[in-house]
Amino acid sequence: MFSPGFAERCFSLHPAPQALLRPDGSIATANPALARAAGVDRERVRDVHIAELVHLDDRPQVASCLGDLGRGEQARSWRARLQPPGAGARWMDWSAAAPAGERVVHVILHDVNQLHEAERAARERERFLSSVFSNLVGMVYRCRNEPDWPLEFITAGCQQLTGYSPEQYVDHRVMYGHLIHPEDQARVWDEVQAAIGVRRPFTLRYRIRTAEGEERWVYEQGCGIHAEDGALLALEGYVTDVTERVRAERSLAEKLRLIEAQAEAIRNLSTPIIEVWDGVLILPISGSVDRERANHMTEALLDAVVRSGSSHVIVDLTGVDIIDTEVASHLMKMLDAVRMLGAQGVLSGIRPEVARTIVALGVDLSRLPTRNGLRDALLDCIRARSRAARA
Repeated sequence: MFSPGFAERCFSLHPAPQALLRPDGSIATANPALARAAGVDRERVRDVHIAELVHLDDRPQVASCLGDLGRGEQARSWRARLQPPGAGARWMDWSAAAPAGERVVHVILHDVNQLHEAERAARERERFLSSVFSNLVGMVYRCRNEPDWPLEFITAGCQQLTGYSPEQYVDHRVMYGHLIHPEDQARVWDEVQAAIGVRRPFTLRYRIRTAEGEERWVYEQGCGIHAEDGALLALEGYVTDVTERVRAERSLAEKLRLIEAQAEAIRNLSTPIIEVWDGVLILPISGSVDRERANHMTEALLDAVVRSGSSHVIVDLTGVDIIDTEVASHLMKMLDAVRMLGAQGVLSGIRPEVARTIVALGVDLSRLPTRNGLRDALLDCIRARSRAARA
């Protein structure tokens, strides 16, 4: 049997704040732990109403719980802040009992301030993540590494992206793997397995079919989640709709292809190589000549010489307004290349103002054969062909 003073000693020595309250809520007696929590000595805390030690906003709750105990309930528990006058507030879990037949309520307080702050921080993190997920254009997921990609978690964005609700995925009434286009399923599986095999993130672009049967392109980025022993637990990642981006890329590629085709047509039009006589080619040049155009003209002219077996080439400059050192260099290289193929090249149609510019610039075209006009150059070439035929 316990001695008569045992309960009193336990009450006094217990580290948790405790008090015996009268029916009106005033403190009949308190242990030293409560006196320390209240910031006063044990004697002074007596006869203080318990509400005076409670945060102002929590006093109605404490009064309601004590009222329930006074009306016959034997035990209640709640959470409220203990805040003695002039002191900071601390969250406490309150446990109260009212033994039958006794006009007293035994209250025990447990300090849960750190726990409460941790719970509040956790709730704030959950709220923040929920807000982020709800504003994402796409869906965040966690799934098992299986061909059907059974989902354990998915955000609400899946409804807009695929037409199915999160509940349908999590309950496995819908398998995400079944939405992936049949032509893309094997590639998606292989690329994911290759990535998690070397523990690196994976990025994918593939097609899915929505609940309405619409085909969409999606972009996915994810990674494997591993346990401490290295075992693969799940895959986590993010999927978003890139259908418009893919269409824009394809449209741009088609436009670029068309532009290139048009540019090629323009280049061909700007390099009209004409076989005016058997074995005689004419390349009329008009406008300005830059490095790119000169290279294209040279390539086209040499190809025409080889293809036709021509022995004479006339480069007509009637349509050229300006010749500088760079253009002259291009012309000389062009005719040197023609000569290396066994054909004879000649310049024709140098206009007087162009000739004056050439002289003023000191451009040396002396080693290039020239003729006054296209007619003279063509007659020379025909005569040369005739002589070669008689020889």
